[in-house]
Amino acid sequence: MDELNIEKGPPTDQVSRPERVQHIWCSVEVSKKMEDVLIGWILQQAQNNAGITEYVVYLSTTGGNPFASISLYNFIKSIPQTTTVYNMGTVASAGVPFFLGFKNRIGVPDCSFMVHQTAMAKSSLPDNITVFEMETQKTSLEATDDKSQKIIVKETTSRGTKNLTPKIIKDAFLKTTYYDADQAHEFGFIDKIELPNIPGTGVLYLTDQYLATLPG
Repeated sequence: MDELNIEKGPPTDQVSRPERVQHIWCSVEVSKKMEDVLIGWILQQAQNNAGITEYVVYLSTTGGNPFASISLYNFIKSIPQTTTVYNMGTVASAGVPFFLGFKNRIGVPDCSFMVHQTAMAKSSLPDNITVFEMETQKTSLEATDDKSQKIIVKETTSRGTKNLTPKIIKDAFLKTTYYDADQAHEFGFIDKIELPNIPGTGVLYLTDQYLATLPG
C-alpha cells in the first residue's frame, strides 16, 4: 500500500496550490474499522495541510454495517473537497448510502446496485432474549431501514429520468432489488456510465488484506 506522502507548504493563506486529486481503491465490506480508517486518512491529510482538492474513490462492496454506512455518508457530504465515486462492479446493501454521499457518481458499464432490508447477525443476539429485547432490535432495524431509504430517495430525486418514491424504495427493500447500470442511471443512483482512467501511481488501497494488518 502506498504511504501517505504529505506535502507541508508554507504557513500562509496567500500561497496558491495546484489542484491535487487523491485516488482511493476501496474494495472492502463496510465496517466500523473501514469507517475509522477511511475517515482517519482524510482527516490526517487535512491536518497536515496536504492540499487535496478532490477525492476519487473506486468502490466495490457487498455491504456490511449499516450504521457505519450512514456515518460515512454524512462524513463524505460534510468535507469541503470535491468527491467522486465509481461503482467498479457491485455496490450493495450498506454500501449504497455511502456511495450516494459523493457529489459525482459514476458506474462502469456492467455495474449493479442492490438494496434489501437491514439484517443483523444471529451471533449478536444472546442465547436467551426477552420480548422487550426483541422489540428493541426490531425497532432499531426498522429505523435503520427508514434512514437508508430516505437517503436513497433524497439523493436520487431529480438526478434521474425516473423518481424512486418512498413507497417504491420501501417495496424494493422488502423484496431485495437489483439495479443494473442502465437502471441505476435511469433512477439517479449514478450520473453517467463510463470506465475510469485509474492512475498508475499515487493510489491508496483500502482492501480486506490491508485492514487485516491493522489492529482492532
